[in-house]
Amino acid sequence: MMQDFLFHSPTQGALGFEEVVTSLFTFIREDPERQYRIIIGTDSRDVQEHPPIRAFVTALIVHRVGFGGRYFWRRVYVKNIRTIRDIIYHEAFLSLQVSQKLVELLHRFPGNHLSNYNVEIHIDVGQNGPTRSLIREVVGMVESMGFVAKVKPESFGASHIAHRHT
Repeated sequence: MMQDFLFHSPTQGALGFEEVVTSLFTFIREDPERQYRIIIGTDSRDVQEHPPIRAFVTALIVHRVGFGGRYFWRRVYVKNIRTIRDIIYHEAFLSLQVSQKLVELLHRFPGNHLSNYNVEIHIDVGQNGPTRSLIREVVGMVESMGFVAKVKPESFGASHIAHRHT
């Protein structure tokens, strides 16, 4: 299943998931006194109408607060997802999938500093538009899995970073 977790980096190219986590460690070790956020967000768009195919891009971001960051992204294609509810739930599912794999991998590295951070899931929903009725249930789903949920306008991991690659 780790093969399915092939990510891309704007500076490092294609990376396996363990290489992504190693890069996160390296970035934090370069300036360990700074504050960091670990963020995962997914965005999507239609790429084909008949049959409907949707591209989902998940971004994994380490944000050095006030001093930039690094991000990695992966894209998957899914057929026959049509309703806004199904789209948002699938985006949240993909973010949770990556988050759970990240946490699982972090526990294998004793003494790592990444496990000190709460993983934020950025959900592409907000008070304006058709997704507002989904906020409570999707946020509840993310928080019930032990992650911090952020929605628009705070969900830049989904609405800006992942969106760049959809």
